[in-house]
Amino acid sequence: MYEYTERIRYTELNENRTLSLTSIINFMQDCCIYEAEDGGVGIDWLKEHHTAWMLTSWQVKILRRPVFCEHVRIKTWACGFRHFLGQRNFTIRNAETDELLIVAYSEWAYVNTETQRPERKVPDRELEVYGLGEPLDMEFERGRIAVPDTLIAKPPITVTEMHLDTNHHVNNGQYVAIACAQVAEGTGRFTDFRCEVRRQSLLGDVLFPYVAEEDGVVTVVLNDEEGNPKLTARFT
Repeated sequence: MYEYTERIRYTELNENRTLSLTSIINFMQDCCIYEAEDGGVGIDWLKEHHTAWMLTSWQVKILRRPVFCEHVRIKTWACGFRHFLGQRNFTIRNAETDELLIVAYSEWAYVNTETQRPERKVPDRELEVYGLGEPLDMEFERGRIAVPDTLIAKPPITVTEMHLDTNHHVNNGQYVAIACAQVAEGTGRFTDFRCEVRRQSLLGDVLFPYVAEEDGVVTVVLNDEEGNPKLTARFT
C-alpha cells in the first residue's frame, strides 16, 4: 500500500473549478509509479529487464470531485496477481477530514518491451514490493464495454511527441485526455468512467474517434486506420 498527498492546482481543474478527469487519472498513475520508484522497481528496473506494466482497463467512480486548493491523499495497492496480470485499487480522500472522494479499479499486463508479448510471470522482487491487499468492498464492472450502433465519426488525430511517455507510446493520461476531448459540453458532469486499452499508439499513428450519446451515457472509441479499436471509453 502506498500513498501521497497533493494540493489541487489551478492547472488540474476543469471549467467548473473541480479536478478534471484527466488529472484524476494522472494522480493515480503517479501514485503507482511513486510506489515502484520508492521500492526500487521503477523506470530503471523495468528498462533493465525490458519489461513494462501496460494498462488494460480503468474504472473510476467519483463520489465528489476535489475542488481548487483542496488537500487530498491518493492511495493505491495491488489487489490481485495472476500470471502476467495485475489488479490495482485506488482511493482519493480529503487529507484533512478523510472523506472518501474517488475510488478506482484498474487492470494491467506485464509485458516484454522487446517482443511486445506478455511475460510468463511477474518477478518475485516486484511482488514483494507491491504486496497484496484486500480489494475495495465495492462493485466494479467486468467484461467488455458495450458499444452502441449510433457512433458518429469525428476528425482524426495524429499522435505527436506531447502524447508520449517513457515507454514511447501514448501515455494513459493522454489517451484519456484524447477521449475526453471528444465529449461535447465537457466531462465534468460525469461520475463514472470506464475505459479499455486494446492497442498502444506510437508517434505518427493516426487515431480515428467515434462518439455516441444515449440516455446521458457517452461512448468514445478510438480506432486505428483499419478500424480496429485502440481505446474504448464510457462516461456515465
